Amino acid sequence: MEKSFKTFAFKPNEVVASIGASGGVWEIYFASQVENLTFYLQDIDENLCNQEEIEAGITFYEKFLKRAISGKFFSVIGTEYQTKLPYHTFDKVLILNSFHEFSFPDAMLQDIANILKPQGILFIEEQLASYEGEIHEGCLKALYREPVLIDFVIQFGFTLLKIVDKGNAVKIFSFQKK
Repeated sequence: MEKSFKTFAFKPNEVVASIGASGGVWEIYFASQVENLTFYLQDIDENLCNQEEIEAGITFYEKFLKRAISGKFFSVIGTEYQTKLPYHTFDKVLILNSFHEFSFPDAMLQDIANILKPQGILFIEEQLASYEGEIHEGCLKALYREPVLIDFVIQFGFTLLKIVDKGNAVKIFSFQKK
């Protein structure tokens, strides 16, 4: 989590969307480390992504850290085709180990390009396939090979800025909206 946190380089008062966030456990931790972050936690499963789950996560971290978290959190239920998040709003968008689960990645990337502010940053943290057709053990969906993922995202108006290797076939890709 620390390597991810350093790579995302959050600044106070940023507005961040996390796509496929469930209850936002990682995002709540990030907000505990940087003042006044606003997170829109987006998912398509309202059983996982809801205010009750978010509040439980906040309570856990506040008890653990023995201090209040200044961040704000909003749950948003999207569809397989769109995030349902407001356009031109986000400094950063995170996709943490869920890009391979998108049923319609082209529609989602177009929507993500629209929700980012100009020059906004898209971070995709993803386990990568070491061979064609490799399946993710958890969800049983196909993983992307690195060059395929990069080429696919670039088609939607993004420029690759940086790749951070987290080990165990997991990398963080930083893309900037053109």
